[in-house]
Amino acid sequence: MSNIQDFKFYSLNNPNHKSFVNFMFINRIDNCFECFLMDYNKKALMPFHMATQKSNLKNKNINTLAPLNKPFIGEVEEVNDETIIISMAFINKESLEYKLFIEESSKNKLIISSVKRYTTKNNINYISYWEEYIHPIDQERYNEDEPVSLFDYILKVGKLDISILNYLQECETKSTMPNIKFKLVSTNGCDNIKQMIQLALNNTNTADILDIMIESSPNYYVSSKITTDFSYHNKFLQELEKLSKNLDNNIFISLT
Repeated sequence: MSNIQDFKFYSLNNPNHKSFVNFMFINRIDNCFECFLMDYNKKALMPFHMATQKSNLKNKNINTLAPLNKPFIGEVEEVNDETIIISMAFINKESLEYKLFIEESSKNKLIISSVKRYTTKNNINYISYWEEYIHPIDQERYNEDEPVSLFDYILKVGKLDISILNYLQECETKSTMPNIKFKLVSTNGCDNIKQMIQLALNNTNTADILDIMIESSPNYYVSSKITTDFSYHNKFLQELEKLSKNLDNNIFISLT
């Protein structure tokens, strides 16, 4: 996202286990790739077998698979004080978590752009400003009861210069309201599906925030009425999945 040597987007030193990360391949050593975690200003390793599910990779295939200094998305398989292991081979790009990560990464770029505009205009060191003002806000958001993106938390607490907040607010207003498709089937018919959808909305307090529309049975999508924040979609779909595990409800859900 910025200078590979000195910029750290997040205040945390390490990503969480099984979280998604933005990274670049920077070197090839023995039987693994050396990677750079762009949001943490830290190196990681990716064994060849975690880069792809294909077997018998040749040097030409490896170089094509992992071009240097280009952005990719990986998943953290192991993290400790000494080593971070990431993978690409097992990522489900259709999962809700992956889609949420894509959305959050897009919003992170808007934060960077707004802070760069402000610091350049006011002749302020960009990295110093980030560490003094953005990192403390980033640390605060982890105390929230529900997960919240840094973008949304910045707008919530409003602790930055008004020009930065206005820029982010304008970007949010211009953003297309996000939607996520899913499949929903019930052996008890459409009325049961409607009841389960309403129950999930009520249980998550999202009835005034989300719209649930049918595309063509069994295909549905959930969209937001008022916000670009994907966390509400996440809560609703997780609740539907929870309800589907109760066999008495006779519903089956699949994210598409």
